[in-house]
Amino acid sequence: MKRFFLNTTLVLVSFLIAYGLMEFLFRLVMPHLPMTLFNNECRELRTIGQTSKRDNVPIGPYIAVIGDSYGAGQGDWFIEEGYNPNSRYQATHVLHDLTGRDVVSFSRAGAGNFDGAAIYAVNTWRYLNSAKFHFASPETVIVYFYEGNDISDNLQFLERHFKPSHDPVHLYDDDSFDLFAERMDATHCQGNLPRLQDKFLVGNLVSRFIEGMFYAATRNRQIAPRGTKYEATISDETHQLPDALESELTMFTQEQINDGCRLFDRALFRLAEVWPDARKFVVYIPSPLTTYALLDANRNARMEVSRKVEKLVKRLSSQRGYTFIDFAQTVRDAARSQFLHGPRDWNHFNRAGYELLGSTMAQALTGETANPQQQ
Repeated sequence: MKRFFLNTTLVLVSFLIAYGLMEFLFRLVMPHLPMTLFNNECRELRTIGQTSKRDNVPIGPYIAVIGDSYGAGQGDWFIEEGYNPNSRYQATHVLHDLTGRDVVSFSRAGAGNFDGAAIYAVNTWRYLNSAKFHFASPETVIVYFYEGNDISDNLQFLERHFKPSHDPVHLYDDDSFDLFAERMDATHCQGNLPRLQDKFLVGNLVSRFIEGMFYAATRNRQIAPRGTKYEATISDETHQLPDALESELTMFTQEQINDGCRLFDRALFRLAEVWPDARKFVVYIPSPLTTYALLDANRNARMEVSRKVEKLVKRLSSQRGYTFIDFAQTVRDAARSQFLHGPRDWNHFNRAGYELLGSTMAQALTGETANPQQQ
């Protein structure tokens, strides 16, 4: 038994030493590894693997896109590419093609405005620099506001992180919120990987590579079934859309909308502090429920709330020095004649939707009309 214990200990110690050496060597050569390798790592390092830029580190004055799952490119275009992160499948790729500039998405699926921008984007940028990738400050920053879930995500963030230690009235007191933001920055934005499992880079590389192969081979997302709640007129024909569409804006009170947009405002403020010299833009992305010409009884009330939220986001953006890109009406006009979501994932753009978003952003940046179909 004693010999068995000694042999087991020797094997374990040898393994730990060998693994530790591999981790050390991996970190040493990491800045020189091929881009595609990093798509098998944690989400912060997957930034390196993005194909909307020419090399591991963006070359020249680059564009930073900050958002949630729209910024990450979820949707049918990605599904059609076999969930292959080394492919080209979203608006950042269109923007890269049309402007000729490298584009980096500091976006996290499921994030609201403050945790996505002021925490995740800032921490990722700092972490990549601490890992010797030497990311310069972006020359241009584009922030997404997604009508479908940003307000609800922001309200959840307030419930989890702000209200337990602050009186709700302090949300609108700049000094009180600054103290909260400083605590969030000190806790979550020091250029570290926040999750313990993500710190094992070699282990992640192997496990996520295997996981990715199985996921791509077994994931077969079906076309979403037609629902019974929403009918839309597209190309003079009536179509039944799926029921689970984001998001019913009329369920929010005006106070909740204001609170949600307050976090968006403070996210813009924080980004301007971190990247003060960047050109800054905001894009308002309407939800599927306000994109199509729906025929249900709630459509007028829904559109009225949508326009109020868009007007508020536009005002807050202007006050913070951000140029507001008028995209909502552009996408609604296009949706009169074509589907811009689905047919599998109806809460994110498909290829036509992302091409429209990318070309609209490119036009705003260059002042020229862009047609992605000609690229």
